[in-house]
Amino acid sequence: MTNKYPYKNWMSATSSIDKLTLLELVWPGAHNSGVDYDFPYPIHVQPASHWFVCQDGPFIQQLNEGVRVLDLRFHSDEHWLGVKKFHTFHGYKLLRGRSLSELFKSLDFFLNENPDEFVVLDMHELKGLDEQHFDYKGFHEAIMSELGERLIPLKNQYLTLGALKKMSSLQRIVLAGEWHPDFTSPLYWPKIRSEWSGSDITSPEELRQHIERTLNNPPHKNTFWSLSATSYGELAGVKRITQELNKWFGPDSGWAPKCSIISADFIGATQLVSYCREINFFRGLRKT
Repeated sequence: MTNKYPYKNWMSATSSIDKLTLLELVWPGAHNSGVDYDFPYPIHVQPASHWFVCQDGPFIQQLNEGVRVLDLRFHSDEHWLGVKKFHTFHGYKLLRGRSLSELFKSLDFFLNENPDEFVVLDMHELKGLDEQHFDYKGFHEAIMSELGERLIPLKNQYLTLGALKKMSSLQRIVLAGEWHPDFTSPLYWPKIRSEWSGSDITSPEELRQHIERTLNNPPHKNTFWSLSATSYGELAGVKRITQELNKWFGPDSGWAPKCSIISADFIGATQLVSYCREINFFRGLRKT
């Protein structure tokens, strides 16, 4: 029987990367990870799903496929209380995706099964619903309650994966987001800089040019930054550019090693996880 998820535990199976810090890795990331084709969207929006859906399967599938950075956009709906008020979204009309509680359950299940994998939660955007303010306080309380013991403190950012494993058997999650008075903790990392094309409509060729420009002078190495390798068409909506991504970031291109996080749509259909693993494997071997 073939292994459906050959990269489910690629980090713990690649022992050489224990010599690397979190910031020295190249990470495979799922762009807009909370909106996928497995989610039961309302009937009236299903025909337009190609305009906003960015992944094939839910959080747990993305993690099992080897994705290690989840790009997350949450809104808070004041019609609900507690953790139920927080849902992912995509687009100006705040189309709802998966919930914060499902994210918690997926991470808990995955890390219980794979205790030495590391995950980055990129809180890309936090937004209130219907002109309301985002409930930072409630969001912080929910995260501390459900994920607090799993979060890697910012002060440990320069420790190697091996050292992090020795220090704690539970701390495997980086949570990064924009500072707010009600959303602050020594456990939180700074907001991750996103390098995107700057245009909602981006053809594959325009995307290629954007990536080339960015990687000619990439951001500083000692910080997380995310390269948005995504294409969106005026008629097609979210584009599936599997072949282009495999070509651009393949072993012969030289682009992937210059990256921190490669954030892609429908990443499970690409070879990006495999490419990132290979780069990190050799990077770890070279580090003395």
